[in-house]
Amino acid sequence: MANKGSFVLVGPIGAGKSTLFNALRGIKEDALKTQAVDHEPGFGIDTPGEFFSHPRMYHALLQTVAELPTIVYVHDCNDGICRIPPGLMDVYQGKRLVGVITKIDVKGCDPEKTEKMLRSHGLKDKIFHVSVNYPDTIDALRKYLMENGVSGDTQETEGS
Repeated sequence: MANKGSFVLVGPIGAGKSTLFNALRGIKEDALKTQAVDHEPGFGIDTPGEFFSHPRMYHALLQTVAELPTIVYVHDCNDGICRIPPGLMDVYQGKRLVGVITKIDVKGCDPEKTEKMLRSHGLKDKIFHVSVNYPDTIDALRKYLMENGVSGDTQETEGS
């Protein structure tokens, strides 16, 4: 069983997973394109967007999330298409699926509209609105992941 606080970031290419992963770890350098799984022992995992965006890679995604209690779906605020493949995140029972809407500081972003779209596609757990330029949003997400990494069925939302 994974340690409390363990999570895996999943989402399409360009959603901001690696930038978010760095921010959650307190790293302020620019994120590089994730070429392979980035594992921080006792903390979490960042996955390449290809795992999520290309059906031929779903097996790698499913293997990566198998032992972790929390799946964090990362979605760019200005992406108007929900990219969660139907049923993909339901393969393993008992996992928490948390949503994160990134880049909320980008012009034209409407996090409430994006959240409504994600909810209409079945994301029922907590959804955070974050920007690496707003440290309080990252701090709130980090605290939630570390305190609630193993269990719970919260259905409230966390705004910016």
